[in-house]
Amino acid sequence: MTLKLHRLYSALLTSIFATSLAACGGGGGSGGGHDDPVNPEVVAYEIGSVNQNFYKNSLYCNRSTEEKADKLCGLRIYQVMVEAFSNGDDSINYGIGYGTSDHKGDIQGIINRLDYIKDLGVNAIWLTPVFQSALLTDHTTELDASGYYGEDYFKIDPHFGDENTLRTLVEEAHKRGIYIFLDGVFGHFKDTIQRISPDGHVVNQTKDCKDIPASALCADYNVPGSTGTQDFFRDVAVYYVKNYKIDGWRLDQAYQVPVESWNDFSSAVENTSATVSYSLDGERVNPLGYMVGEIWRSNAEMTEKGYGTERLPGLKSNFNFNVRYAITQALAVEESGNHSHTGTVIRTQLQDNEKAFPSFAMPNNFLGNHDLVRFGDLIQRAKKLNAIKDEKYWNRYMLAHMTTAVLSGPMTVYYGDEWGQEVPNFDVKKDEMGYYDDHVSRVNGKFSGFSEEQKGLMEVFTLLMEYRSKLKSLYMGSMTDIKTDDVLFSIRKDYEDESVYFFMNVREDKTADIKLDTAVTGGAGEPLYDLTACEELPAEGNAFPILLEPLTAILLGNQDAYSKVCDD
Repeated sequence: MTLKLHRLYSALLTSIFATSLAACGGGGGSGGGHDDPVNPEVVAYEIGSVNQNFYKNSLYCNRSTEEKADKLCGLRIYQVMVEAFSNGDDSINYGIGYGTSDHKGDIQGIINRLDYIKDLGVNAIWLTPVFQSALLTDHTTELDASGYYGEDYFKIDPHFGDENTLRTLVEEAHKRGIYIFLDGVFGHFKDTIQRISPDGHVVNQTKDCKDIPASALCADYNVPGSTGTQDFFRDVAVYYVKNYKIDGWRLDQAYQVPVESWNDFSSAVENTSATVSYSLDGERVNPLGYMVGEIWRSNAEMTEKGYGTERLPGLKSNFNFNVRYAITQALAVEESGNHSHTGTVIRTQLQDNEKAFPSFAMPNNFLGNHDLVRFGDLIQRAKKLNAIKDEKYWNRYMLAHMTTAVLSGPMTVYYGDEWGQEVPNFDVKKDEMGYYDDHVSRVNGKFSGFSEEQKGLMEVFTLLMEYRSKLKSLYMGSMTDIKTDDVLFSIRKDYEDESVYFFMNVREDKTADIKLDTAVTGGAGEPLYDLTACEELPAEGNAFPILLEPLTAILLGNQDAYSKVCDD
């Protein structure tokens, strides 16, 4: 029988998990201990109605019932930084790179860790770029190891493996029911680029672009009378679907590519995927054809440069950067130190998404990636900046995972976040190799030797992934605001007859004493279940009692939700 979430959840709330990060091998700004515990103020809530029309639920995963929507919105993606994640072949590694790893990662290392990844409950892997950046005989640089400035899009970097190694990875992942996404860098490249595709299309290039190193060029999509660049990268996009049966692309700095080109690439990938098939966990399927953009900008720019419009759509999915920042503001601090520590900051950003994005949008929710500071280090930074008094590291990490898991749409977790990784001795930005904010999280993967706290968080994460795999209300349900303010973030998620309620107390100094009227959950006589305990939550009179201590949360569900996750 699967361990129930309540056992793991309860364990994380005991005093052993409130010890300082330094006590469990961490570093940073915890200072070796916590301030004296505060006496939390009790805030009473009597909730007799919900804000039914606060969220319009116009986005794709909230409204579509198409079969592919189920697969796309249900993605649980695990991101790996190829050059850092795991060393499977010690004879080919870069041994140089950005961040704090030993830079010996390769594709064989990922193959070796597929069972570990599968056991987490995720169903897809995103690899950072594997295109050739340098030959084994070349002088190599940190930039080469990152993969983000390739020189031959149709060859595999020999420091990571070869064509057969990539093909083996895809096949072995598919056997385990795991999709594979590659990282498409279609806007910039190394100045030694192989400019001609196997189909004879020639990429146009320019140095007239921003934020690239001197040894790099940008793709020029706007040469009058030429479609060379668009044709070239269309060739790249479909080449790996045809020849390796990959399931789609993560798209680096997607704002460098015109929206109309994304429309063309998306159609080409979908059409090509329809002509290819493979066995996924024993079932014959076509490649998924998922494409997700990185547009690290405002919602308005994300729409303009990524999603496009109903008339001219571009990418259907982009990473949900601004909700990520809202979650870090609520539970820790942003990299800049900005913070809010309210539920309202999350609600406001979710509503802004709905206002800004077209109805076909599928925002991909995430907590961290290779360009961001680890959430664990942001918790420590908050303590260092006196933005929080009581660190409660494991509680905050758990709440961040729970929040990401209950939002509709595909989601991504960066390797190490599943067990609460932080970078030792890093709690504020350091301007030295390995410790810049934009690459400090590129660390070695860890697959054994976990502390009790780390194992506990990883088990919670795994259970959340199991719940997402079983409850469509979590990954593609409509969303209703129940009560959100300085203390609470709470929502109801509905899909057909299935309803899940999420209540989170984001404060370290408040206890939320909630009375949830039975009228909100279907009326008197309709049971409500604590999904974290897999047991019925008895009503007291006409209300369900919910007591949330500081920095805790609970998942509740109706009979339909309960039967799907608890009747095993």
